[in-house]
Amino acid sequence: MKYAPYARLKRGFDKMAILDGGYCIETTTSSNRVSSSSTLRFCISVTGTDDDCNGSSLYGDVSIPKGNLYFAIPYFGIRSKDGKMAVSTKEGTVTVKQMGWHTGWRREESRILGMFRMQQI
Repeated sequence: MKYAPYARLKRGFDKMAILDGGYCIETTTSSNRVSSSSTLRFCISVTGTDDDCNGSSLYGDVSIPKGNLYFAIPYFGIRSKDGKMAVSTKEGTVTVKQMGWHTGWRREESRILGMFRMQQI
């Protein structure tokens, strides 16, 4: 997987190092429909934001912990004109996985952090 060395935060005024990543394409078909839908899912491992620098890397009360960020966006296959992936131009979701939450059950759960748009590098 090809990725940028840093994630841009706060519209480019801050950055966070990307350590590694991977992706998969999930395709689902319905037994009563001919069409199928696909989702491009990818994960990147990040260094997180430093919250010990007088809050300069914080955005309001939000910080990003060191670990994995999970992304999902609709996928439309490979474009015939240039051989590149065709993905949605609309926003996709960014999530983290954490153990438990105030539900009383100890299990891994996903939390939506926000939205993203794909940009060509």
